[in-house]
Amino acid sequence: MPFPIILTLNREVTKLKFHKLRVLAVLLTTGCLFSCATETVQVVPASTPLLIETKAQVKNGTDSNNVKIEIALAPNKMIRMEVTALLGYRVASVLLTPQKIQYAIHTNQTYGEGNFSARTMYPIFKQYVDPRIIWRVINNQNPQSQDLACQTDEQQRPVLCNGPQASTVKWTYEEAPVRRIEIKSGKFEMNWLFKEQKVLADSQTETFVLKKPEGYKEIQLK
Repeated sequence: MPFPIILTLNREVTKLKFHKLRVLAVLLTTGCLFSCATETVQVVPASTPLLIETKAQVKNGTDSNNVKIEIALAPNKMIRMEVTALLGYRVASVLLTPQKIQYAIHTNQTYGEGNFSARTMYPIFKQYVDPRIIWRVINNQNPQSQDLACQTDEQQRPVLCNGPQASTVKWTYEEAPVRRIEIKSGKFEMNWLFKEQKVLADSQTETFVLKKPEGYKEIQLK
């Protein structure tokens, strides 16, 4: 084989080897990137307690308030809400279970508890708000019931519910877990933004106990 041809072949072989090395390097780098990204993804079981950061504008007739609502959620078991004014002072602490509601209103130093009903919710919202709606909204569930007809999207998420006396619940979804919920019932209106959530630390599990604060007047609701 003539010498120039051998040189040409050697150069082509070298180019081919170099190209294979570049391809291998790209594949290895890509694999590392994907594996690194996979390691950061957390699969959270549905029963995992969560800490959810929200804020809301609550209207009741001509009265309007903007509040921060920090939610500790033990899915389908308990909900603790800490309501704080945007200026930083505490407004209320609320603990809900499927059987009972407890609350401490810090602005007037009252404590109350009662069964899971709209009547028990009245001192908190100054309206008879169905606690089943609050419960299912926080648990990210469809609140469909005998009194509430709901529509869902293609992902089976609730988007609009209509109830008696022109009451409505409307959802707007953004990138998970961000969502907006608008609750209307009579003169009551709540525009609720769910901003972010994280796993509730084990050290925070005592959050699901609400005792009557010292010096608070107790109100029994039936």
